[in-house]
Amino acid sequence: MKTTPFHHIHELLGATFAEKHQGWNIAAHFTDPVSEHHAVRNGVGVADVSYRSRHQLTGDDRAKFLHRIISNDIETLSAGQGTYATLLTHRGKIIADLNIYALEDAIVIDSAPETAENLFSELDKYIIADDVELSDLTAETGGIAVHGPKSSELVQSVLSVSNLATLPERHSCVRKADASFAHPIVCMRTDTTGEVGYMLYTSAEVLTSLWEALITEGSQFNVQPIGWNALESLRIEAGIPRYGTELTDAVIPLEAELEHAIDFEKGCYIGQEIVARMKYRGHPNRLLRGMEIDDNPTSQDNSELRSGAPIFNGDKEVGWVTSATFAPTLGKKIALGYVRIAVTEAGSRVQIETSDRRVDATVVLLPFLA
Repeated sequence: MKTTPFHHIHELLGATFAEKHQGWNIAAHFTDPVSEHHAVRNGVGVADVSYRSRHQLTGDDRAKFLHRIISNDIETLSAGQGTYATLLTHRGKIIADLNIYALEDAIVIDSAPETAENLFSELDKYIIADDVELSDLTAETGGIAVHGPKSSELVQSVLSVSNLATLPERHSCVRKADASFAHPIVCMRTDTTGEVGYMLYTSAEVLTSLWEALITEGSQFNVQPIGWNALESLRIEAGIPRYGTELTDAVIPLEAELEHAIDFEKGCYIGQEIVARMKYRGHPNRLLRGMEIDDNPTSQDNSELRSGAPIFNGDKEVGWVTSATFAPTLGKKIALGYVRIAVTEAGSRVQIETSDRRVDATVVLLPFLA
């Protein structure tokens, strides 16, 4: 099983581990997932996200090369700017969803670990006469996520930077190497929990000292280490799809309502014809929606909501669940899933098949949080 550079530190903190993301042994929680969830909603939490894949493009043609392959605009990005995009098959299905940020001399791609191998091979096969070099940075670097209302103050204090709260999402700044941190630290804005958040990427050699600085400095903000379980419940409450659950190679971006990952004005890219046809000449047959479960979470009902569970409207099967959790902020069970157009309006009533029966649910527009 693969481990991150923080594995030993997390062991010392008493973390409970679980296998996630195709063979990564990840800290699932340190205390309990509900308190870690509330720590992010009310203050600040830090999490190890080194299991995410990181690829780098260098060379004079890097922007032009990537621009013609993926779904969003890359050529107009200046150093410090970033965007969200998808890499698609020729049939418009999602191979990977990508956080992309431009540095002075490189473009870095952050993506789900499930997509790492396919992403590298897909990009590499299109490098023919371009002045582009593709490299995998995952093993030699790592990442720390900082999320919560106090995250800007904490990261500013540790990195000695200012005005982070004004940084647009997926834009970044770089803290240069110095006596405190021997390697540069890239700070990218990413609000993947529904709160203000940042991904801090740096060399594996610097990760431990960066983690310790965040925990030490964060004591004034009641910082709390958080595990995968809390990150997942936060993500689901925020209605944000992730690869491996909501996003797969069976899904077209518009079905997941990822229009912000697509530039409809740019020229051709792989899968563009299918996506444009769905946008301008038709519509998806299904859409990603949230569902609030009727059951009282304080009851003794142990019905399990599972990924892949069928969703019904009366006797008709109309979709399936992709993710489910107890939502601590809302105090109820919730789920994400794809449903047919006929039941996508807020307030539509559906039934979800659990491990032992069907439970009633109400369709809601995402995110769950106002």
